[in-house]
Amino acid sequence: MDKNQQFFDPYNFSSNQNQQFMQQQNDMMPGIEAMNPAMYYEQQYMYYRYLTQMLEYKIKLKEYEKLNK
Repeated sequence: MDKNQQFFDPYNFSSNQNQQFMQQQNDMMPGIEAMNPAMYYEQQYMYYRYLTQMLEYKIKLKEYEKLNK
């Protein structure tokens, strides 16, 4: 990764860099308009929930295995 590259902030919807990123996404998927901020936030939240549930499951599984040894 280039050290001079600026940090990409996905939550700053007014930045020029974010607008360029959204335009690239639209070019790759024609017919799909740019996601609005609420939809983007909801998608990120669902992914976060999925990851936390998986972590909780793995922790509980390890605890269960320790109890049964």
